[in-house]
Amino acid sequence: MARRTSFSPSFSNALLLEPDQLEHAILRAYVQLAAMPDQANGARTAMVANFGSVEVRLTELTRLQDTVPHIPSLWLEVYSHAARAVLDSCGCFEFDEPELAAGAELICDAKRIAAAGPEAHAFAAATLLRPHGNGGIRP
Repeated sequence: MARRTSFSPSFSNALLLEPDQLEHAILRAYVQLAAMPDQANGARTAMVANFGSVEVRLTELTRLQDTVPHIPSLWLEVYSHAARAVLDSCGCFEFDEPELAAGAELICDAKRIAAAGPEAHAFAAATLLRPHGNGGIRP
C-alpha cells in the first residue's frame, strides 16, 4: 500500500469555516491527486481534513473510468480509524457547485461525528450511513 502524505490543513474548526474554504480544501486535494502514485488497486488518495481519529479523504479510482463510466471516479469519504470503517461517502463525477457543496457538508458531518466520540463512530459504522454515490447530490 502506498503511503499517503497530507499537504492539507487539519480543520479542527471546520464547523466555523465558510463553505468556500471547505470547497477550496476539496479542490486542493484534487490537485494533489495528480502528483500521487497509483496504489496497487488503481486508486489515488489525498487527505482533505483530519479530526483526530476521523478523516475526510478524496480518492480517485483511476481504473474505473475506462470500464464503468456511470460510476463516479472521485469519492469523498469519512473514515474512522477507531471503527476502521468508512462512515459516509459522496461520489463525484466533476466538482461542480452542487458536488462541492455536498463535499463541504460531508466535512461538517465528519467534524460532528468526531466530536461525538468513538461510540458514535461504532454506531455510524454499524448503521451503514448511506453512501451518496449519486453524483455528489446528497438527499
